[in-house]
Amino acid sequence: MAEAGTVLIAVRDSVLTDSLRFSLELEGYEAKLCERLLDPPADGALRTCLLLDQEVFTTLWGRGGGVLTRFGLPTVLMVNQRTKRLMDHANAAGVTTVLEKPLLGGVLFEAIRSALDGDAR
Repeated sequence: MAEAGTVLIAVRDSVLTDSLRFSLELEGYEAKLCERLLDPPADGALRTCLLLDQEVFTTLWGRGGGVLTRFGLPTVLMVNQRTKRLMDHANAAGVTTVLEKPLLGGVLFEAIRSALDGDAR
């Protein structure tokens, strides 16, 4: 089994952020809060992915959409509802996986694992 990896969490809801960090760490991931998404991560971790919520993604997309592609990181996007427009923006931004809430069972961990292993979409 490959090392778990690092998940950069960019979620506006602080309660959800804490819950995600706790759950990810229980699963063996290093979970880091990503408060500023304008610059690529500096730690150079090889197995790193970005976990975004819809609110953060929409804000980034409003800044031109190219912010995510600069990172070159696999990205898992959590959304309230998949719409054609949202999916078009996610595809254009290079989002690896889009998950619709509620996140039941191990769907989040499966998506992160797949993104880190490079076989998600």
